[in-house]
Amino acid sequence: MRKLVEALKSFGLSEYEAKVLLALIAKGELTAKEVAEYSGVPRTSVYDVIKSLMDKGLVEAYGKPMKFKALNSEDLMRLFSKKVEENLRFLREELPVIERERTEEVKVYRGEIAMDKITELIKNAEGEIVIIASHVPKEIVDALMMTKAKITVCATNADEINADSVYSLRKFKTEFKHGMVLIDDQIVAIFFKDGTSLAVIGSGEDYVLLYKMLAESILSSDLVERVKR
Repeated sequence: MRKLVEALKSFGLSEYEAKVLLALIAKGELTAKEVAEYSGVPRTSVYDVIKSLMDKGLVEAYGKPMKFKALNSEDLMRLFSKKVEENLRFLREELPVIERERTEEVKVYRGEIAMDKITELIKNAEGEIVIIASHVPKEIVDALMMTKAKITVCATNADEINADSVYSLRKFKTEFKHGMVLIDDQIVAIFFKDGTSLAVIGSGEDYVLLYKMLAESILSSDLVERVKR
C-alpha cells in the first residue's frame, strides 16, 4: 500500500489525497465517515481532501446521504497518462528556452548597434548606473541626461556630465582604457570605441558580481579623484 501511495504522490497528489483515493478504489462507494475509517485520514480533513480530488476529476459524489466513489482504474490511468504527456510536452518546449537564455547571458554587439544598445539600457535604468571609462562617449553622456537612475561616473571627462541624477563624479589621475557600465546591479556593458564600436553585454549573476567588485575597487583606489560640482 505504501508503494501505491508514493506512486500516486508522484502525480501531484498529497499523502491524504492518495490514501483517500486508494480507499475509494478498494471499497467502492463510501460516505465521508467511511472514507475516514478506511483511509486513516482524520475525519476533520476528509471533506477538504475529497473536494480536492473532485476538483482534479478523480472522484465523484452523489446521493443522500452523500457518497463518494473514485473513477475506475482504467479511467484513472488514462487521466494520469494524459497528465504525464502534458508535462513532458511542456518540458520539451520550455527546457530548451531556459537553456538558450543561459547561453545568451553574454552578448556581443558591433558597429552602431553596440552604442545604441548601451544607451537604450541606460535610458531604461531604474536604480543605479556606474560608469568607469577612459572617456565617456557623447552618446552615453546624452543618454545619462534622460535616465532617472542614480549616476556614478569615473572618467577623464566626468565633469561633462550634468545630469540631474548625478550622485558622484570622479576623474582618473592616470590613463584608463575603454570602459564599463554597471546598470541596476543586473547588467554589465563593456565597451570599446577604437575605430569600430564593440560592446559586450552580460546579465549573468556571477558575471555582474565580478564587475561590481571591480568597480568598487577602482572607485575606492588612489587612481581617481572626486570632481566638485
